[in-house]
Amino acid sequence: MSYRGVAAHAEVPLGSMTYYFPTLEGLILSALDSTRSELEPRYAAPLRDARSPADVVDALVDATIGSTSPSLADIRLYEEIRHYGARDPKVAAVLQAVEDDSLVMLQPVVPTSIALAINALLWGWWSHRLAHPDTSLDEGTVRRPYEAIVGLAAPDHPFHTKEQNHA
Repeated sequence: MSYRGVAAHAEVPLGSMTYYFPTLEGLILSALDSTRSELEPRYAAPLRDARSPADVVDALVDATIGSTSPSLADIRLYEEIRHYGARDPKVAAVLQAVEDDSLVMLQPVVPTSIALAINALLWGWWSHRLAHPDTSLDEGTVRRPYEAIVGLAAPDHPFHTKEQNHA
């Protein structure tokens, strides 16, 4: 990530970037603040409205590939910020706060260990979308792992069949 790259992507003059954001770190922290403010309407509200595990899965599928999912440009920005945060302690601290916000949104509907797994899977799906921009993810492919994590695996799933055979 560089000033020049961000300015080109935003289609603004480089001088404007450096005027409003004297440091690259300041620009990144501002982008993170913007990302944090988007979490509430995109993810927290649908999860808060969830009345069943199936509703939770629906909200997660939406966040991955549906109406509340980020664009590829947003995902690219998130990835750039995460990589920058690995080298900058101030950015790393804000990234940790964003992760914590995500867990706080999930904890009312799933236990903490499940929230951690969901968060990891969500980021994994987004990374997959970024790596394969010309291939859309099938809803069933995304839905089944969330169902398994949330505890809604289909009764005909091999694990359930195995359990029934041992009962």
